[in-house]
Amino acid sequence: IKKELADKGVIFENMDVALQKYPELVKEHFMTKCIPVTDHKFTMLHGAVWSGGTFIYVPKGVKVHLPLQAYFRMNREKSAQFEHTLIIADEGSDITYIEGCSAPQYQASSLHAGGVELWVKKGAHVKYISVENWSHNTYNLNTKKALVFDDAHVEWINGNLGSRVTMLYPSSI
Repeated sequence: IKKELADKGVIFENMDVALQKYPELVKEHFMTKCIPVTDHKFTMLHGAVWSGGTFIYVPKGVKVHLPLQAYFRMNREKSAQFEHTLIIADEGSDITYIEGCSAPQYQASSLHAGGVELWVKKGAHVKYISVENWSHNTYNLNTKKALVFDDAHVEWINGNLGSRVTMLYPSSI
């Protein structure tokens, strides 16, 4: 599928690789207008220490028929994860992206402060689906935003699971 995407001009890379291969495209969109680094203290932290993530660029008029997917897993307790997803759907393009995130049950707390930026340019269509299954002691402080231009639209589905709910009942009825 990667060759088929490349033949259409679609870029689907790890954020670290995209920064090396397409620095101007990343610089123009990464934490500028969609999620400004100055939004709040967690975006400032994210901007300072982000690592990894997904970069997708869909050129003008290109339709990506198969959904693109990525999965992020927190593999260490007492850690933090700061991946960044940046999707740029140029004018008249169409893409579906599915992202999964999870953390196993650990004894100590962890932090997830990821970032998701969707740039949906004039007449473009983005379907963004995220399924997150966090451990009960993972603090999930994502910042997710979309810039949607004229005649463009976003379908956004986000599911977050894994938080433990404790029900307290009286000792006698």
